[in-house]
Amino acid sequence: MTTKKLLIAATLGASSLLSHLVAPELAQAQSNTTGALTGTITDSKTKEPLPGVTVIATSASLQSAQTAITDEKGQYRITSLPPGQYLVTFYYADITLERDGIIVGVNKVTPVYQSLNQDAAGGEVVKITDSAPTIDPTSTAQGITIDKNYINNIPVPGRNFESTLGAAAGSQGDGLGVSFSGSSSLENQYYVDGVNTTGLTFGTVGSPVINNFIEEIEVITGGYNAEFGRATGAVVNVVTKSGSNEFKGSVFGTFQPGALTREANVAATNATSLDFNGNVAYNADFGVELGGPIIKDKLWFYVGFAPQFAKVDITRIPKRQTDCRMVMDDGTLSICNPALSTAPMPGFANGEPDVDPATGFLITDPLCGPDSPTGVECEVRSDTSRSINLLGKLNYALNPENQGQLTIQALPGHSNRPGDAGLVSTGAVIDSLVTDVSFKWTSKFNDNKTEIEAVVGWHREATEVGSIDPSLNNTPAQVLQNGNLAVWARGFGGETAETLAGCTDDIPGRADPYPNIDNCPMRSRSYRIGGPGGIANDSTERRAAKLGLIQRVKAAGTHEIKAGIDVENNLSNTTRLLSGGAILQNLVGNNQVRVQRYVQLTDDANMDPRFDKTCHTPDPNATGPTGDTKSYKCDFLGGQYGDPGTDITGNTFNWSAYLRDSWQIQPNLTFNAGVRYEEQRLRYAADLQNTTDALTGLELGKNAMTLTGMFAPRLGILYDWTKEGRSKIYTHWGRFYESIPMRINDRSFGGEAFYVQDFVTSGMNPPCGPTDPKIGGPNGEKCIEEPAPGEPQKVGASEQIIGASGVLIAPGIKSQYMDEIIAGFEYEILDDLKIGLSYQNRRMGRVIEDVSTDGAETYIIANPGEWDQDEENKLQARIDRTDDLQEKNRLLRQLKLFQGIRTFDKPSRDYNALQFTLTRRFSKKLYVQGSYTYSRITGNYPGLISYDNGQVDPNISSQYDLIELLANRIGPLPQDRPHYIKLDGYYTFDLKSAGELTTGIRLRALSGIPQQALAGHYLYGPDESFLLPRGQIGRTDFEHGLDIHVAYARKLNKNMRLEIYADIFNAYNRQGSAATDDTYAPQFALSGDEQNANPIAGGTYEDLMWLKAYDGSGNETAKPIGRNPNYRNTVGRYGPSNVRLGMRLTF
Repeated sequence: MTTKKLLIAATLGASSLLSHLVAPELAQAQSNTTGALTGTITDSKTKEPLPGVTVIATSASLQSAQTAITDEKGQYRITSLPPGQYLVTFYYADITLERDGIIVGVNKVTPVYQSLNQDAAGGEVVKITDSAPTIDPTSTAQGITIDKNYINNIPVPGRNFESTLGAAAGSQGDGLGVSFSGSSSLENQYYVDGVNTTGLTFGTVGSPVINNFIEEIEVITGGYNAEFGRATGAVVNVVTKSGSNEFKGSVFGTFQPGALTREANVAATNATSLDFNGNVAYNADFGVELGGPIIKDKLWFYVGFAPQFAKVDITRIPKRQTDCRMVMDDGTLSICNPALSTAPMPGFANGEPDVDPATGFLITDPLCGPDSPTGVECEVRSDTSRSINLLGKLNYALNPENQGQLTIQALPGHSNRPGDAGLVSTGAVIDSLVTDVSFKWTSKFNDNKTEIEAVVGWHREATEVGSIDPSLNNTPAQVLQNGNLAVWARGFGGETAETLAGCTDDIPGRADPYPNIDNCPMRSRSYRIGGPGGIANDSTERRAAKLGLIQRVKAAGTHEIKAGIDVENNLSNTTRLLSGGAILQNLVGNNQVRVQRYVQLTDDANMDPRFDKTCHTPDPNATGPTGDTKSYKCDFLGGQYGDPGTDITGNTFNWSAYLRDSWQIQPNLTFNAGVRYEEQRLRYAADLQNTTDALTGLELGKNAMTLTGMFAPRLGILYDWTKEGRSKIYTHWGRFYESIPMRINDRSFGGEAFYVQDFVTSGMNPPCGPTDPKIGGPNGEKCIEEPAPGEPQKVGASEQIIGASGVLIAPGIKSQYMDEIIAGFEYEILDDLKIGLSYQNRRMGRVIEDVSTDGAETYIIANPGEWDQDEENKLQARIDRTDDLQEKNRLLRQLKLFQGIRTFDKPSRDYNALQFTLTRRFSKKLYVQGSYTYSRITGNYPGLISYDNGQVDPNISSQYDLIELLANRIGPLPQDRPHYIKLDGYYTFDLKSAGELTTGIRLRALSGIPQQALAGHYLYGPDESFLLPRGQIGRTDFEHGLDIHVAYARKLNKNMRLEIYADIFNAYNRQGSAATDDTYAPQFALSGDEQNANPIAGGTYEDLMWLKAYDGSGNETAKPIGRNPNYRNTVGRYGPSNVRLGMRLTF
């Protein structure tokens, strides 16, 4: 153990010892699965505190009653209470007073203050129905608590807990999940029953528990204390249901039929020869849950079983271009007359496809559907999926002071996804299994003055992907482009007879209305044949344990000291497999086939016979005409499970410790101070450890990147001016570090190398063989055939190994972090009615990303914009004392590369928000929750998701790869929505003996997102170049929508209740713009020619007309850039109105 670790451990140990030596009092903490009660008992006449009052909390959620006795200040605290509704009873002398309906939330302290009349008659029980305040006066955390009432009565647009998270102020969906307070959705941490279940590969939701099994959800969007870490977004705590002393359960089901879904408004786009339209055929689930006692007050159980089924119909719409119209002198479009304009009886055909002058789109005729010549129905291919939610839980109480909980859940799933853009057989079958096991033990010692909580957990995700047709798992996927749909339909038989007839060009005996053009060219749409492409047999798992200690001591007030430690050992096993060992991109019209495959590189000294190939790549250090290529011994990785080199094992080890003191200076004044320390060790794949990197020459040890020194201080202060827990004014500052997902382990620390070969398919003796009539050009599979014995390996016209320079880690790299400031107040202006106003600022302090300082030849994982001078001095000193010339040159090159890190713009993301919240807790059948957020998110770094080009590679995205692409990236970020209004509520009408009628709403109104002007880059592909500064183009429309819940419930007998309901989503069918086409210049023009462009630094929209295209080699041409006719048009809409029907039978 290092000196620093010893200091941390000693600090935690000292705090524990101190808590025993200095006037120990009742422990007052709550965990992330339980809550607490606190308050002061006073004499109703004198207002003086009453010591010696016995306070007892009981609930159906609690196995044994929990008791506390007020101290000399009349204060009490009861901890480790499961979320639920409680009866709190006060005993003093012969006075008994009960308060019912007290709500305790997860990780919340509920204040229950009470005055007692000592003159009251003894022996009577005084019952009070006054509810407790809804404000936690001890916490600066921002967020929301979502309980069963919300889940059951608000129209939540989904069936697992992630669908509820959008209720939090400052949250929004981002395609991969829910983002909070300006961060991306991959920056959150998710806990289920106290165990981290965050997805390990990317940081998504790992265990999507169905809502019916959930007791309560806590969403912390900011201001969280030192107990929480590894997140720069939000922390989500999910507590599942438990048993009780009574047998209780339910049978439930929901069904969303396609027949109750309005027709989708398909966004108009430039026509292709094959389009698709997806519609939900059904979403359905049913289930049963049951909980009860095995031994009353001792051992409870809870079990749940819920299968889910879904089907999405993909309608395939073939289209042919037309040649029968012309633009008239007045600018209007003529009628369709397919006769040539030069014919004796002239028409409007001119040998060019028709273009609508109003939109710039090609005009097409559908070949199926009611508007087609034949009226035949379009072909429909269906994606189907099924899964099962399984949950089992045991709660055991040895006695009121010692309790344990064991939870096991599993989520097996199966999906069948036939190919849509091509042959059905190119689709995939996906099998998955998520498994969680957790055990928690809580003990209170020394008359409940000390509390220890220990948690161990195991989270595992497994996925297997293969072909719909298992025989194709060893066949490469071939992507056909720039060809003809009629040729492919005839050659492979994957299209309908109507498509074949309508697309076939002028052939004797066939009627072609447009004989002077290609009817169905496939220039902007690809067509897949062969195998599924990527196949997988992957798994990830997290083995976690944590230990926490809580104690309360007196010293100039009351101190709650909380300390703990947690460790995570994260493992991954990923397969580096492509069906058939390669992906073939066949550019038929361009006479080119691009072969892409995984390879494993080695040095010349390795005599393993499987390294019998030679891989070539440009040499970034070349100085002469003969030294422009580097060559490596390599192995072309196979495409079958278990093939050598295809199994990659990764490992990341995390540990953290924290110490927090909540100092209650006065009963209504609290100061929170804490510090969290974290370390993260990202390790090389097992087969790379303790080897020499064939690419960099570096000696690889065990750890690829070790991140230490992550001290995260947290400071907060709160003041309750009512002195009854009905108000608080607070402020908080904290630092939060990212926990890097394991995607980087597979790609950067797993030796990933991708070999790209371009073959020219024309000329004499083409390497890919003669033209295949099924394709209209050579078959790409011929490019990867093994040469005959004695023949040389096939060599492409150009070859490159992506990853051929290895991955360097900048010496002295530091962790990614964010700083946050919060200030605000909350006030319960009426019973159960709370308002709040807060300001939140989040600012990125440092980012980890990969950069390239030599034009995408070498990649360095670094902190863009900064490199420590001390590290430069160390490297320079090493160079100075190196005598080996080759080693000196290698180190000098690295020095130059590392110095280039400083030339990059420093990543920035600034979030500033004002939030107004209003909550009327469920009482008297009415619940209302609303928020208005005004926020701005600016900078040049969106987060762990690259929203602009759709890349999801946390910490190794293309955002900082090339310095020439950094121009124009500063401005409003993709998450920037200045105005966001949320309103949720429901009301229950009591119809007496006729039952109950509940109506609920979910209203959302929000600003649109910024629009950009993007173009391709010759090395990096589409949408990598920001032609104009962020936000200059404008933003999409302001959007709004309303969801409605209607339910009728009636008791069937004393213990059985039946409820039927309907959720109506997007009630007024506003299918607004969810996304627009930000591609100003597509990388491939309609002609099929490649076009790219560099940013116009600080440019304006008017400058775009002068923009010149760059070719595929990065050379500027004299050709103006071709504008995308679909630019700024809607490409994605919010879903149409639909209805979900449901029932719930509780007993």
